[in-house]
Amino acid sequence: MIKLLNNKTVLSAAAVLAVLAASQSAQAQTTLSVSASIGATCIVTATNMTFGLYDPTAATDLNASTPGQVQLSCTTGAVPKIDINNGSNFSGGTRRLASGGNFLNYSVLQPTSNAAFAGCPAVGAGTAWVSGSPFVVTAAPNTTARGYNVCGRIPAGQSSPVGSYADGLTATVTF
Repeated sequence: MIKLLNNKTVLSAAAVLAVLAASQSAQAQTTLSVSASIGATCIVTATNMTFGLYDPTAATDLNASTPGQVQLSCTTGAVPKIDINNGSNFSGGTRRLASGGNFLNYSVLQPTSNAAFAGCPAVGAGTAWVSGSPFVVTAAPNTTARGYNVCGRIPAGQSSPVGSYADGLTATVTF
């Protein structure tokens, strides 16, 4: 019985110490901030422009059969500007397609509005896409990809020889 009493005494003393230790603990609090920021960014891709077959004897200009396109996936609210350079064969204020030493003049036109997927202007109409004067598009409503047509036109009546003509344009997007 003494042994049992001693175990109870030891247990009671341990319980008292645990209660005393718990009642003497303290607390302190602080607040920490959590923040993030989103910068304007865009992912840019492009598709090529194709004119198809140009007939130098035709009386009307030839619009590109397949316009080029700059596709943008931007952060919501970004307002991109698209600039198209003068190409690799630019001379005398004119963009030119080249086939060896032969050239075929062409122009680059803006789409009919700055809304995504706006069409190309009709033959004889439209606004030239001048290098150094960016085309400002509408603010990105979300991050879904949007396309902007890069329209092309070859003026009628150019006497250029048979061949495959090409040029390279660079689209620069700022946002």
